Amino acid sequence: PATQAPRDPLAGLDLAAARADVDTHFTHEALEHGLALHSAIVLDDPSPENIAAKQKEIQAALDADGQRIKIVGWQEASGMVGQLVLLVRVILGVVVLILAVVALVVINNSMVMATMERLKEIGTMRAIGAPRKFVTRLFMTETLLLGLLAGGLGAGIGGGIVLALKSAGIPSTNEFTAFMFSGAYLRPELSVGHLLGAVLVVVLVGVVSTFYPARIAARVPPAQAMGAGDGT
Repeated sequence: PATQAPRDPLAGLDLAAARADVDTHFTHEALEHGLALHSAIVLDDPSPENIAAKQKEIQAALDADGQRIKIVGWQEASGMVGQLVLLVRVILGVVVLILAVVALVVINNSMVMATMERLKEIGTMRAIGAPRKFVTRLFMTETLLLGLLAGGLGAGIGGGIVLALKSAGIPSTNEFTAFMFSGAYLRPELSVGHLLGAVLVVVLVGVVSTFYPARIAARVPPAQAMGAGDGT
């Protein structure tokens, strides 16, 4: 198929006519003392790199035409509204961090208990010549495989739920949620990067949580480990 030429964001825009229209309907004093005219530009590619490039391109065209118009991002243009959105993102990030710390503590406690229950196995491996590094790598590899399996399963289920919510939409129940959703429904987006990131976080938390009990298990003397649970 033929390659479609990129669309010029300034195509069809008559800057001179726009300036004449502003001069006709608004006085110079009104424009200089707080009256602001906003025009939103929606790009096909919303990536930060493309937004920055188009912002510079449009600003250069306006400056060359003598237009006293400033091109800014939507957060800067919306003022307190943009700051509110940023605050919500920060809060969500903090919540995710707290959940990760809680998961780290829970997994660490579970792995310590599981390690203590397997001291005899560890002692037997150490007695027949398994070095400490081997025991540590054994626990870490086991956690890595479990993390990949559980993380992949959880990411798959979560991705299915997100796709279902995107199809049905989450309805806004009041004016605040309608404002935050930018409409009557919120339709969450899902990408491969989100799924891979979720699996990576699960694996990372699991590996970090396992490192300490694995080191403890590797340092237990073989004779003491083999006699654990026998009252010796």
